[in-house]
Amino acid sequence: MLAVTQTDLRTNIKQLLDNVSRNDDTVVVTRSNRENVVIISETEYNSWQETNYLMKNEINRKALLESLASNNRGEGHVLTPEDWEKMNG
Repeated sequence: MLAVTQTDLRTNIKQLLDNVSRNDDTVVVTRSNRENVVIISETEYNSWQETNYLMKNEINRKALLESLASNNRGEGHVLTPEDWEKMNG
């Protein structure tokens, strides 16, 4: 994560935005006497939106949390793309 001032943002906007989109960097724009602003890539934003959507539903939330707990207990199994295709092909 990189913190920049509004002036730095104006001066270096192309480079900063390129870094955000290419490298999934996060830029915090610090602002005098105002709330800071965070710049993230569209991919990161969409990922957060999907997570928020899935976590809103109690059934989904419980299933996801149980899946994580199961995996943390060593009970999980990671599928390769080929395994997935065999199961769903």
